[in-house]
Amino acid sequence: SVLISVSIDFQGFTYPPHVGLSIGTAADPLFVLMEVHYDNPSYTEGLIDNSGLRLIYTPVLRKYDAGVIEAGLWVSLFHNIPPGMPEFVSEGHCTLECLEEALGAERPTGIQVFAVLLHAHLAGRAIRMRHFHNGEEQKLLAYDDEFDFNFQEFQYLKEERTILPGDNLITECHYSTVDRIRMTWGGLSTRNEMCLSYLLYYPRINLTRCASIPDIMEQLQFIGVKEIYRPVRTWPFIIKSPKQYKNLSFMDAMNKFKWSRSEGLSYNQLVLKLPVNVRCSKTDNAEWSIQGMTALPPEIERPYKTEPVICSSSSCLSCSLFLTLLFIVHITASTIGNTGPFV
Repeated sequence: SVLISVSIDFQGFTYPPHVGLSIGTAADPLFVLMEVHYDNPSYTEGLIDNSGLRLIYTPVLRKYDAGVIEAGLWVSLFHNIPPGMPEFVSEGHCTLECLEEALGAERPTGIQVFAVLLHAHLAGRAIRMRHFHNGEEQKLLAYDDEFDFNFQEFQYLKEERTILPGDNLITECHYSTVDRIRMTWGGLSTRNEMCLSYLLYYPRINLTRCASIPDIMEQLQFIGVKEIYRPVRTWPFIIKSPKQYKNLSFMDAMNKFKWSRSEGLSYNQLVLKLPVNVRCSKTDNAEWSIQGMTALPPEIERPYKTEPVICSSSSCLSCSLFLTLLFIVHITASTIGNTGPFV
């Protein structure tokens, strides 16, 4: 399966002239599955959905087949954010171990990234895609320091970026939960959170997910959890001790903890230093051998000091770059007052 995430207000995407999304070969998907997530917080009645796909294709083959890599934090309860925090930082690691194995086997000379989609939910305030080569940080691969959930799009890179075996990629997400009284958990709902980057690149290799999960037991130890029931028979698992958390799920225990801003800050500092579980997946849902192994995050400077940006029609990362219209994946999501058929 190949996942292409299309977010709210996405207005379409044009591939560069030398790159295309391959259709119809033995290595391509046999069908396209469109999954729509609906959100109607005001419970308004009578809404009609007219979402759909519009594909414009060409029989003229491009030089390179494009691929998509999902990088960042594995979407799960392992990703959590305390309430009442004016700023909380989460990091998802596309580790050097995963890139070393996948690129070393498939493309030792590296891949070329030409566009990036940064993705979080309603608590998201800023996202940065950080790139490390030989332990040294490069310029940001992509960033959005004024993240708006209602306006998300692929950013064309001004210059293509080479990703090599042994590089590190870190998706850094900044959140605000000052208006929340309970923990925010990683998940699919807009009131849950994500911290993801989608990299469009070429030539295509057998890697679709390069992500991480922080160690959860050390998260629980922060709030005083000493022991869980083993073997684990439920998810979320149940706590055995101490007494104040006995027989609670770890979600209930995290919500029961008395979070203050100082506790939240200390927790944030802990989480950013935790070992991570590597998620390194192939296109057919198989996994590279590094999958599930534990790695240490690299030593990095926090906070990242953003370089001055001079925005012009040719130099700003987020400015529009109009390319020859040969292939567009266009999602139209219109729900209010639209009674047309599904397209």
